[in-house]
Amino acid sequence: MATKTTRRRSPRKSPEERAAEVAALHDLLNDAIGSLVSADGWRAMLRATVANLGRYSANNMILILAQCPHATQVRGAREWNDRGRLIRKGEKALRIFAPMTVTKKDKDGKPVPDEHGQEQRRTLFKAAPVFDISQTRPMNEDEEAQPEDTEPGYQLGGKTTGEVPAELWERLERHAKGHGYTVSLGVTTPADGFTRPATREVVIQASDPEAHRTVVLAHEVAHIECGHVADIEEYRKHRGRMECEAESVAFIVAGVAGLDAALTSVPYIAAWAGKTAEEVRETLTAASETVIRAAKAILATTTVDVEAEAEHAAEEAAQAAYQAERAEMMAAEQQRKAARSAVSTPGVLATA
Repeated sequence: MATKTTRRRSPRKSPEERAAEVAALHDLLNDAIGSLVSADGWRAMLRATVANLGRYSANNMILILAQCPHATQVRGAREWNDRGRLIRKGEKALRIFAPMTVTKKDKDGKPVPDEHGQEQRRTLFKAAPVFDISQTRPMNEDEEAQPEDTEPGYQLGGKTTGEVPAELWERLERHAKGHGYTVSLGVTTPADGFTRPATREVVIQASDPEAHRTVVLAHEVAHIECGHVADIEEYRKHRGRMECEAESVAFIVAGVAGLDAALTSVPYIAAWAGKTAEEVRETLTAASETVIRAAKAILATTTVDVEAEAEHAAEEAAQAAYQAERAEMMAAEQQRKAARSAVSTPGVLATA
């Protein structure tokens, strides 16, 4: 006989307890900002962005990395279960901010309408538990098995090399054209590339490796997407932050496409972030939201949707087959009409 199992509910927390938990997260966030003052700290932030883009805010990613510096893929326990993974015994949940919408109610528990008759709602934040993939294991794996090492090793310096993702250059070029800019290869030394707002052109160093040229193009497109080229005086005033933003976006766009740009991006970002710990802190904190927003915008036009493209190709193939069949049927019909006409016309000999 099957027995019914019931999930034990955690005790409900009082408003004061929730407020204290959120306050603790704020304190952790403020402390965590300091972890980004090094190239390694910002690299971890960007690596997490590549893995979790669109899932978490910049603040939540900083919180995650403060609690688990090697985090790459973060989800709630139930979502990990749905993906065939279990939380390892003894693992401590990471805490992030989660929005919670509440409705204002009167003493009888009924919603209080505003002046327009609509329910009055507001958004509060609570602490929510999540886990990194390194804290999980496959459901069919022994509990004693050790988690995989998810921390990549990078040797920094030099130009990005490797296999370039298919069509990434063309998609980046199309994104630039969408903003009214042309893209070309040329001589840009000593720089690897530049954007010229006056003539609406982006020029990339032709002699660089193809992979490096692609990352540089992503960097220049990021300048355009972030709005850095709209006001040159503003760019000169905040050049360090804007260069960090553009290269961070380039790292993310390349990473999502499968091209590891850390070799170039990490030392570049570190060089522009600032000379003191406080300068670096301010630069990277100010850059976070802009980086994620711009990366999302560029990825919307540069990420290949394999399923959509396959479906489109199938539709085109079906349409082509239909047109070919229709043309064949029309040709056959014309032949039959011609044969009937030849038979019914006096003095004309019909031939097979």
